[in-house]
Amino acid sequence: MDSVAVSIRTPSLRHRVIKALSAAGLEVFAVPGPGAATAQVVIVESCELLARPRSTSRHGGLVALVHGEQDAVWDSAALIEVAGVVDRDDMDDVLVTAVREVRDGHGWISPGLARRVLSGLGEERRSPAPPPGLLTARESDVAALVAQGLSNAEIAGELRVEVSTVKFHVSNVLRKLECRDRAKLAAVVHAHSVTAA
Repeated sequence: MDSVAVSIRTPSLRHRVIKALSAAGLEVFAVPGPGAATAQVVIVESCELLARPRSTSRHGGLVALVHGEQDAVWDSAALIEVAGVVDRDDMDDVLVTAVREVRDGHGWISPGLARRVLSGLGEERRSPAPPPGLLTARESDVAALVAQGLSNAEIAGELRVEVSTVKFHVSNVLRKLECRDRAKLAAVVHAHSVTAA
């Protein structure tokens, strides 16, 4: 069964979210609590996201509930950790869809918030730029190819190196740029010009 951890301070919102997710057949855990650490998706209020320390060890994809386009989270570096963003005024079925999309490894943004994201407002602060010269020339090449959606085998063919070499470089790039997966790496590469040392 699909499992979701809910970390929401506002009692009425927490009750609504738990009720909607349970009605959709999802197993819901409160944070903190048993089962929450292994949940496939974690839902947080934007205020909780802003208050929590940045973590690369969290289990499950992160979905943030925001207060529309004016929410403070849009101007926060914490947003880079988020795989899904849902306006708390959206209908419950939008939240369920977001949870399922994030669970499947996709990103999700509420349709009413898409213009905010696409307009690039707050872009510089949402995706902090890596320090200049952080990556080697080869790591920069690999990062750019990952951002284009190429697999390790395709990158190896493009650069004429072994797949094990590509895996080594991808691992280094993820660590250096503090990205937990290839999707976050692609977002950082697209948001900034990642330069070599």
